[in-house]
Amino acid sequence: MPHAPSAPPLRLPEIIAHRGASREHRENTLAAFARALEDGADGIELDVHGTSDGVLVVHHDPVVRVGHGEASEDVPIGALTAADVAALRWDCGEGVPTLADVFRLVDGRARVYVEVKAPGLEGLVTGVLERYPSVTAAVHAFDHRVPVGVRARRPGTSIGLLSASYPLNVCGVLASSGAEAFWQHATLIDEPLVRAVHEAGVRVIAWTVNSTPHARQLAAWGVDALCTDVPGELRAALTAPGHRRSGA
Repeated sequence: MPHAPSAPPLRLPEIIAHRGASREHRENTLAAFARALEDGADGIELDVHGTSDGVLVVHHDPVVRVGHGEASEDVPIGALTAADVAALRWDCGEGVPTLADVFRLVDGRARVYVEVKAPGLEGLVTGVLERYPSVTAAVHAFDHRVPVGVRARRPGTSIGLLSASYPLNVCGVLASSGAEAFWQHATLIDEPLVRAVHEAGVRVIAWTVNSTPHARQLAAWGVDALCTDVPGELRAALTAPGHRRSGA
């Protein structure tokens, strides 16, 4: 009997390190980003806030813990100077890098995906992008006005929209933004959504994907990129026999 044709191999989505290789090192640190590069990540995702003197620093939450013991307190990053933030050290010995620090580390080795966590930072983001033109970077946010605002200041900047809900009309959400990427929570992605976003000419980036079976399902649906805490692990799983790179 003739053999049934084998299923076509899955293409490999872009692998984006979520806050760096954040299972191996503290998230959003230079050590986490360096490890992600060693693991072969195609992209580095990170979060930025602005200091009181106009420096973009890489940290997820809007506050940092300042002081020691009972005297410690959470202080908004926006109330601190860049020097104040630079003096902080986590238990691992790492500090809070600036966006410029990360650009210098990653330059030419991966794309940097900058999530802007606070309003009013469009000018600061644009300034860093302008100072490091050799860095391949993109900007995204839950506040969709922010990446659109960066694009208005710096035409040609790649932008994306973050989403943690299932839009009833995703094409309507995308149409007015000019975004190249739709960042969707991985649990809210299905094949019809991927198809609709692709029909709008936009990439689908799933966040945050740490399960190999889920990653394979998303790849089978045509998701373009996976944002993950374990970039090395997912890359190894998706390059195993039966998988292939996009366009291969």
